[in-house]
Amino acid sequence: HRSDCARHVFDELPGLANRRTFYENVSRAIASMKRRPAVLFAVLFIDLDYFKRINDDFGHIVADELLDTIARRLENCVRSEDIVARIGGDEFAILLNGISDGSEATEAADRISVEIARPATIDEREVRATVSVGIALGDVKYDLPEDILRDADTAMYTAKSAGRAKSALFDGSMKS
Repeated sequence: HRSDCARHVFDELPGLANRRTFYENVSRAIASMKRRPAVLFAVLFIDLDYFKRINDDFGHIVADELLDTIARRLENCVRSEDIVARIGGDEFAILLNGISDGSEATEAADRISVEIARPATIDEREVRATVSVGIALGDVKYDLPEDILRDADTAMYTAKSAGRAKSALFDGSMKS
């Protein structure tokens, strides 16, 4: 059993930051960008496609194991200076620190999509999953982590509406 302190810092998936810890790291990235605008970062919002169907077809235990597999794969897709967090049920977020431009974020999203799409063998069953990824680039206009996460989430829904298993880079035209 983890201590209460550890429970606040990490989600139930070992090693992953929770929403609060993720927001703290994004706040630091925003503050750093305001001091040094050349230090770029991006937030990726990742949602499993058709996760309810996976739960229904394979059951909760296999679905939970799949989430654990996806968490490990996400961590393997990023650098040590990046932060992977579980935001909610089947939603993850990644903070890419110190990127040189937006293409680094879209390349990371592509790597993630390919890695997650590889079949996983869980309980002697082959399980396939895909993700939709929304990307929001750090900008001095952001003051709060909630704002950039909201924009990454908006971009993720744009990716889902384009057919799922895709990524989308946020731009102002996506605001409702």
